[in-house]
Amino acid sequence: MTYTQPQGYREMEILSMTPAQRVVALYARLHVLLLQTRNQLDVGDIAAREERLMAASAIVHELAVSLDRERGGQLADQLAALYTWLIGEFTAIHAKADRGRLEATINIVRELHEAWQGAALQVSTPAASW
Repeated sequence: MTYTQPQGYREMEILSMTPAQRVVALYARLHVLLLQTRNQLDVGDIAAREERLMAASAIVHELAVSLDRERGGQLADQLAALYTWLIGEFTAIHAKADRGRLEATINIVRELHEAWQGAALQVSTPAASW
């Protein structure tokens, strides 16, 4: 039997996160969903694979709408283009189960997750005073 946190507790946890921590959490969930998609592709469970791809798309949409295009400048524009590309890849994988294409997206999401983890640490760690 696995333990799941009560919904209210999870909501409180999310609300107490910094924006950077929320982005890291979204990328972590996205990465897990894509790994699960790969597993479902391997075992041939089309319904479960599609469910996970739809959830992954929803996360990427959430990331896209949270971009501040005015203050984010070129980085926000590049992330928006990347999110559009990811959704296109999910659509292509939905249309034709392509493990190689899925692996490429998993690797990119893993790298982005690691980059956001590092950025979140830098934002949350106070600078040393000299």
